[in-house]
Amino acid sequence: MEQDTTFQSPIMPKNSIKWCHYLVNVGYMTAALMILAHLIWYFAARSVLARPPQVYLQDYIILPALIFFPFNGMIDLLVRSSRVSLFWKEYLALSLFVIYSGYLALTHDLAKVLLASFILPIFVSTIFSNQKITRLIFWMSNLTLLLLGIRNFLASTLDSLMMMQIFVACFMFLCSFLLARVLIQNGNENLAALLDYSSRQRLMQEQLQLDLFTDLKNRKTFDQELARQMEVGRKANKMLALAMIDIDHFKDVNDQYGHAVGDLVLLFFANLLKALQAENIQAFRIGGEEFAILMLDCNEPEAYHICEGLRLRMESAALSEIEQKKITISCGLICRKLNQIDPETLTKAADTALYEAKHRGRNQVVISSAL
Repeated sequence: MEQDTTFQSPIMPKNSIKWCHYLVNVGYMTAALMILAHLIWYFAARSVLARPPQVYLQDYIILPALIFFPFNGMIDLLVRSSRVSLFWKEYLALSLFVIYSGYLALTHDLAKVLLASFILPIFVSTIFSNQKITRLIFWMSNLTLLLLGIRNFLASTLDSLMMMQIFVACFMFLCSFLLARVLIQNGNENLAALLDYSSRQRLMQEQLQLDLFTDLKNRKTFDQELARQMEVGRKANKMLALAMIDIDHFKDVNDQYGHAVGDLVLLFFANLLKALQAENIQAFRIGGEEFAILMLDCNEPEAYHICEGLRLRMESAALSEIEQKKITISCGLICRKLNQIDPETLTKAADTALYEAKHRGRNQVVISSAL
């Protein structure tokens, strides 16, 4: 059983709809150009027309105009309809050109080169990167050509030359179909490689923004986010709260219990910070035992409540590795409107409040009175 190698990308449905609309619009233009060509030929070669002028005008200009444009419009409505699946939208848009090719081959027996026009929808189908669509268009082209042969047979015009032309056309369709499959496979492989590369680039970019040990955002990301959040807060006239946090006596923990236990303390506190994060709250590891929290659209009481809750959870944590020793934090908090403040000034004010918390005996949240 043949394997369908269609590659599904998250961006493909949107692009496919766009291409369906393009094809329908090209269908309108194709119908207009066919009628225009017949009209030009009607006036330029009136004396050598294969049919009487009135019959030619009716069969090649008036009737096609009355049929093609409404038919193209019906396909247009189906392509725009939310009830029609993407697969059928693609198929209907492509089938327009099989039908137009069939019309030209049927009505212009002398122009045998028009049999090759069926190749065009086969190749155009590759834009959808769908082997099934291409296969259906291939069989539709062959069926239309078969119907053309049956029509000539019933009209007693199917001679050996016509049979050879139909055979050669079918062989060309098969070659076109096989080439189209190669193009689809190549396009799918290239798209898969591109998406994989993009995914790896995005992952690398995310890793560059993180502190690899705690999985919190790092100092570089903090500087970028602080500037960005201040700009957002300034434009929206919202308050921004910044908390700078230190784990108290962290060096003593490392010296007394070892760096492995110190790492456990860092990870425990990092997990507390992660639990706080929300759409407007971001946590960062600035370095060592230093951390920061950005809280957009939080007033001072709200920001204090968040920081004080964090302090209480850290103080009450029971870590067996440190023999019931309490691990506490000190926090400096500032919450301001952002009209005339730059990132450096805001950070310095939060740092000053943090030093004040340490000076007062640690294990507390101090709100900055600066600015």
